[in-house]
Amino acid sequence: MADLINLLVAWRWPGASVLIALAVSRALISVARHGIRVEIYTRQPILVGTGRAPLRAEVGKVRI
Repeated sequence: MADLINLLVAWRWPGASVLIALAVSRALISVARHGIRVEIYTRQPILVGTGRAPLRAEVGKVRI
C-alpha cells in the first residue's frame, strides 16, 4: 500500500502538467473555432484615408 501511495505522489506533478496542457489546448481550439468578438463603439465616425498615407482609424472605446 505504501508503494502505491509513493507511486501516486511521484506522478502527481506530471499528471497535473498533462491535465493543464489538455485544458489549455482545448481552450485554444475553442477560440480558434469560434473566434473572439470585438465590438467597437464610438461617437465620432471613423475616418479612413486612402492615398499615399497608410490607413488610419481612431476609436473612442473598445469592448471585448
